[in-house]
Amino acid sequence: MSGDAPEPVLLIIADISGYTRYMTANAKTLSHSHAIITELVKTIVRQSELPLEVAKLEGDAVFLFCRKEKDQGLSAETKRIIGAKLFTFFQIFAEKAGELGRSTTCTCNACTNIEKLRLKIIVHSGEALFHKVLNFAELAGVDVIIAHRLLKNSVAADEYLLLTEAARQEVEFPEKINLVSGTETYDDLGRIKTLVYVPDLRGKPAVAPEEPAFPERFQQAWSLYWKLWFAPFAVRAGKFRHLTGGASSLGRTGFAVLTAVLTPLFLPAGAGFVLLHALKAPAPVQHAGDGHAHKADGSCCGRR
Repeated sequence: MSGDAPEPVLLIIADISGYTRYMTANAKTLSHSHAIITELVKTIVRQSELPLEVAKLEGDAVFLFCRKEKDQGLSAETKRIIGAKLFTFFQIFAEKAGELGRSTTCTCNACTNIEKLRLKIIVHSGEALFHKVLNFAELAGVDVIIAHRLLKNSVAADEYLLLTEAARQEVEFPEKINLVSGTETYDDLGRIKTLVYVPDLRGKPAVAPEEPAFPERFQQAWSLYWKLWFAPFAVRAGKFRHLTGGASSLGRTGFAVLTAVLTPLFLPAGAGFVLLHALKAPAPVQHAGDGHAHKADGSCCGRR
């Protein structure tokens, strides 16, 4: 998968942000935040299918690309598929963050603030040089640099879709959306014209999600408890750029050793915690901005 000439591509980066502002850097919170972000990254990757391909995982981000036909660009059908998929990324990310938030029995900073995590997506159209490293396709070139530079921008929102002017021609959305024009300026790249869309998934839920039955709630909570308990053995410091790395290597090692020692005691106890958590009545689904509350079945309870 290597060539001497760059190929036309559409580049997409789905990037998770939101932990840096409130996370404490102790070993437990750091390991749990790594595990949580891993679950969210995996959720995005599972939705990545042709014509989109995963170029690489970049810690708390997924770098994707779509090959374009030379001199022809993307077909109308491919443009529609990509536009719908970008919407899907936001939706499944919000749903997974909500599921994790409802399922956790832990009270550390990372676990109690899962639903504060947000997704930002950068889309840029240009060229990339492909070269193969082991079984992975590496992309290089100026447009790859531009896409990554755009992660640092002037958009005053935590969750958004940012397209460059070139990328806008390669995406067709399933519905009309409000795109706000802007520019980003970088010392070595100059001015880049952009279009920004800010979704309102949490402010205007279309339909209240159906609350899972007890067996599913228990399975979700137990699965997350298991992953969080063994998180100290599965992560490395500095793996995610949005997470502070203040916990010392000695502290992380000590926490991992303590986890191993307590495992025979706390896994059975954890099953009890998870059972009680799953038995709790589901919390009402709340509208963020229109003054309404909903019951778990989606019916309206009136104005707050």
